[in-house]
Amino acid sequence: MKNKQDLLKILLGLLALLLSILGINLYQGQPHLSEFQEAKAEEVIDGDTIRVRDIENDEIFVVRYLGIDTPELEGPDYESCFGSQAKEKNEDLVLDQKITLEFDIDKYDQFGRTLAYVYTVDEFGEKETFVNLELLEEGYARFYLDKFNTLYQDELVQAALSAQGDFLGLWGECGEERFDYKCLIKGNISRLGEKFYHLPGDKYYDETSINFLKEDQWLCTIEEAEAKNFQRALQ
Repeated sequence: MKNKQDLLKILLGLLALLLSILGINLYQGQPHLSEFQEAKAEEVIDGDTIRVRDIENDEIFVVRYLGIDTPELEGPDYESCFGSQAKEKNEDLVLDQKITLEFDIDKYDQFGRTLAYVYTVDEFGEKETFVNLELLEEGYARFYLDKFNTLYQDELVQAALSAQGDFLGLWGECGEERFDYKCLIKGNISRLGEKFYHLPGDKYYDETSINFLKEDQWLCTIEEAEAKNFQRALQ
């Protein structure tokens, strides 16, 4: 029995060592992230991407803003329209400034960039401007649908809809296609198993959360919702 216990300890030790080695290799070159992180914006790459230096660890990495998408600096047709203005606005907000990064479910995208909500801070380190939201509110960005990183989705959607409705920024200057923000219908299953859907702007939309564990889902159209036996929630 003792030999088996010794063998088990050795195997567990080897497994722990292997995981440790793999962990180092997997995250080599990426910052050590907590829920919030203080940094300094050292370069603005475009309207929704910056290069920052982590204040605590002195690491440099690229941050992609969550929940928004700004026009490319170079691209076909309207995609390049307002790209330089979005970059300039981003520079006005964050360049050479101390900022706070807040993280959601996914910490990195497929390109290894850190995904974050970005805030400017005052002299005491308190959060001031929610940069992602500001870019949407003033029409420098479109809302970007992310079904997993949804911490501030409702606020970001409303900001984008407001800018679109007032023809601000790219919505007024670029002949931008009017976006109806599909797939933002919330399909919710109640504790009694009843299936209801909520449209953006509905009475209980903001307080309804999507829980994938109980098979809630995002829906793209009313037709899709009704085909899946969801009924419109009472208003």
